Amino acid sequence: MYDLLIRNGHVIDPAANLDAPRDVAVTGGRVAAILEPGSGAKAIRTVDARGRYVVPGLIDFHVHVFPGVSHFGIDPDSTCLARGVTTVVDFGTAGGLIFDGFRQFVIDPSQTRVFALLHIAGQGMISSVGTLPALGELHDLRYCSVENVERVVAKHRDVICGIKIRCTANLAEEGRNEAEGLNLARAAADRVGLPLVVHTPGSSLTIEQILAELKPGDVLTHCYHGKRCGLVDAERRLLPAVRAALRDGVLLDVGHGVASFDLRVARALLDQGVLPDFISSDIHQYNVHGPVFDLVTTMDKFLHLGLSLRDVILRVTQTPARFLGREHELGTLKPGAIADIVILELQHGQFPITDSEHQTELANQRLEPTHVFRAGRQAGMLPRPEPME
Repeated sequence: MYDLLIRNGHVIDPAANLDAPRDVAVTGGRVAAILEPGSGAKAIRTVDARGRYVVPGLIDFHVHVFPGVSHFGIDPDSTCLARGVTTVVDFGTAGGLIFDGFRQFVIDPSQTRVFALLHIAGQGMISSVGTLPALGELHDLRYCSVENVERVVAKHRDVICGIKIRCTANLAEEGRNEAEGLNLARAAADRVGLPLVVHTPGSSLTIEQILAELKPGDVLTHCYHGKRCGLVDAERRLLPAVRAALRDGVLLDVGHGVASFDLRVARALLDQGVLPDFISSDIHQYNVHGPVFDLVTTMDKFLHLGLSLRDVILRVTQTPARFLGREHELGTLKPGAIADIVILELQHGQFPITDSEHQTELANQRLEPTHVFRAGRQAGMLPRPEPME
């Protein structure tokens, strides 16, 4: 007798190389078995997933979930878990000076599982263009203490998975502090033995200068933007230095966001064989009502661009779980894994999708989560947020 049995669904689990009708049995908050349909198994509770896809709990690799402290911050449970995302990676919203508070008030009490990048700047992303004062986090490099990073990572290594820096001119004294800030972030990542994750749109540095600081396993986020310091030239051809970095093991994150995803750039790079390692939303206060809405809407855009459903699911389950070093527990439905499970309906029709450059196209399908289970317990669902008037 299992605690939960999800019957009659089509299971997609790239980590288990499974793409077929199966039943999923859960006991004690973990996957107990993957069963052939019609096995006759019994459970305390049964959910019928006929006509739908059953996949591991989605992992949004790029979010900002420190509400009340960062102007970007949103609540993870109402915006992520309630839309099918059981695990998130906060992308450097907190630096070392405020990370204890982030742990106490967001990471530990949230029903959503929260990992985090630690910002090289101790104050994190509490101000930037559009706030008062309009000071980016690299305004004063005295906040970028390698020793402070080392201290905070030692205390919170169970949840910190990388070091983050935003290389953008107007966040770094019109670029004057970018190169030194990047050097400090590199030094901090090396000191604590974690990957370096770099945001590049609008940097005064060249992409070649940034790539020179990256090592295999490091991440370039916002990989499909069309702004300065991107991956393509004026004709949207992949730059040679980028191709070499990808060959050497630098990873790419979508990080859609409010200003960092251009359908034209994405289509051009996909046509050149440049696929993202991580499909992520960069959801925050300024895009939850469009153009991002939620992670599944970003997934929809890659279905529209031609990726298969299995390839999309791979990039929101197995790949981020491997980055986190949790691939045996997260991002899979293998027996023994934590029972984070999402049931998705693939809807057909005409659905407008809009990128960060206000370009809208019509997609002919979209995903909608109908059930989400976090460690075997069902969480409440919310409809996708409404567009801002």
